[in-house]
Amino acid sequence: MLFNSFSYLVFLPIVVLLYWLVANKYRPLLLLIASYIFYSAWNPIYLILFVGMTLVNWIFGLLMAPAVRLRKPVLVAAIIFNLAILCYYKYVNFILNSIADCLNLLQFSGPGAASHLPDDWRVNVILPLGISFFTFEFLHYLIEVFKGGQAVKNPVKFAVFAAFFPTQIAGPIKRYQDFIHQLEQPSVFQIALLEKGFVMVLHGLAKKVLLADNLAIYVNHIYGAPGAATNLDLWLATYAFAFQVYCDFSGYTDVAIGSALMLGLNVPPNFNVPYMASNIRELWHRQHISLSNWFRDYVYFSLGGSRCSRGRIYLNLLITTALAGLWHGAAWHHVMWGLFQGLSLIVNREWMRFYEKIRWLKKFVQTKLWTVVAIFITFHAFCLSYVFFRADNNAIALHILGRMLRLWYAAPHGRPLFLSTQGPLVAPLVPLIIAALVIAQILSEYLRRNSFWAKTPRLLQAIYCAFLIFMMLTLMPDEAHRFIYFQF
Repeated sequence: MLFNSFSYLVFLPIVVLLYWLVANKYRPLLLLIASYIFYSAWNPIYLILFVGMTLVNWIFGLLMAPAVRLRKPVLVAAIIFNLAILCYYKYVNFILNSIADCLNLLQFSGPGAASHLPDDWRVNVILPLGISFFTFEFLHYLIEVFKGGQAVKNPVKFAVFAAFFPTQIAGPIKRYQDFIHQLEQPSVFQIALLEKGFVMVLHGLAKKVLLADNLAIYVNHIYGAPGAATNLDLWLATYAFAFQVYCDFSGYTDVAIGSALMLGLNVPPNFNVPYMASNIRELWHRQHISLSNWFRDYVYFSLGGSRCSRGRIYLNLLITTALAGLWHGAAWHHVMWGLFQGLSLIVNREWMRFYEKIRWLKKFVQTKLWTVVAIFITFHAFCLSYVFFRADNNAIALHILGRMLRLWYAAPHGRPLFLSTQGPLVAPLVPLIIAALVIAQILSEYLRRNSFWAKTPRLLQAIYCAFLIFMMLTLMPDEAHRFIYFQF
C-alpha cells in the first residue's frame, strides 16, 4: 500500500479512529492486524515470510537470556539467519552476476564466461518490500539483547515493533527499547498530536507528489539518454535528482512520523536539513539519520571505529560506506557511491588535520564566510556522488561525470533542454523548483527554531493546508509513483 494512494488515505483514518476507541490493552493487537493488512496489500504471500522472520527472531531473543551459556552461538546463528534471507532475496543475482563477470575476466569458458548472467543461472525472485529495513531492526534488537538489553517476552508487542505500518517499508529504523516502552505506557488522546501528525502527513505527501515526482520526470528524461543531453542539463538533472531523493524520502519520513503521531507514538527523525551541512560528516548526521546511526553502531564500531591507527580508521570508513552503498542497491555503482562517501569522509578528516596546524587558517574556518563556502563545496561533492547512484552503471556514471566536470563546455549540442520547447513540460520549471528548494533549506531551520507554525493563526494554517491539498490534486503526475526507498 503506497502512502500516496487513495487506499492509504482511507486506511489511516480508520486505523486512527479504531485505535483511540479500543482499550489500551488491545491497541498493540490492533496495530499488528492493521500492519499486516498494510503489508498484505502489496503481496499477501510475502506476509508468510515476514511473520516467519518475526517469530524466529523473537525466539532467538528469548534464547539469549543472561543466564544462558550459549548466548554467543545463538547470536551468530541469528545474524546468519537474517543475513542469509536478505542476501537471497536482494543479492543472489548480484552475486551470481559478479561471479560470471569475474570468470569472464579470467577468460574461463563455460556458462560463466558470459558478461551477463545466463538465464539458467538467474534466480527468479521478487524483492520483498522493506526487507532491508525490518532485517536491520531485527539485527539491532538481537545485538542489543546480547549486550544485556531486556528481551521482549510479549510476542504481539515484538511483532508490532517490526511490522508497525508507518515505518514498515522504508523506516525510519526504530530502536526497540524506545518503541516497546511506548507500547507499554497507557496512551492518552491529544488533539495537538493529531493535528501535528495530520500536517506532517500533508507536508510529506506534498513533497512527494508536487516536488519529487515532477523532478523525476526531468531526471528520468536526461539520465535515460545522457549522451543526447547538454552538460548544463546533466548538472541540472543531478541537482534535481539530489532534491528528488531528499523530497521523496523526507516526504515518506514525514508521512511515517505524522501517521505515528496520530496514534500517539514517536518514531525517530530521519532528516535535519542535510544540504545545509558544512562537511560530509555533518551531512550524514542530518540525512537518513537512523540508517547512518545503525551503520555507525553495528558496522563501524564493530570494525574498531576510531580507536585504532589512522590507516585502519580510513579502511573502516571505506568498508562501512561501501556496505552502506550495497545496502542501497544490489549493483556495483551503488558500491561506488558508498566508496565516494568514504573517500569524502577521509578527505574531510585530512582537511581538519591540515587546518588545525595553521593558526590563520583555523581562524578563517571558524568564520561565516567559510561556512557558506563549505556548504557549497559539500553540497556539490554530494551531488557528484549521486551520479553513481542514479546512473545505470559505473561506465555511464564516469562518462557523465567527465562531461559535467568540463565546465567550460556547458552546451556543446545546442540549447539546453530546460530552455527549449522540446522534452517534458516540467523542464522549464526545474530551475525554479530547485531555487525554491534551496531557499526553503536556508529558511527552514530559522522558521523551526522560532516556532513559526505554532505562532501562525489557525485560520491561516487551515488555508495553507487547503491550498496544499488543492495543489496536489491539480499538479500531481498522472500516475502515483512508488517512493524511491521502497526498493530497499
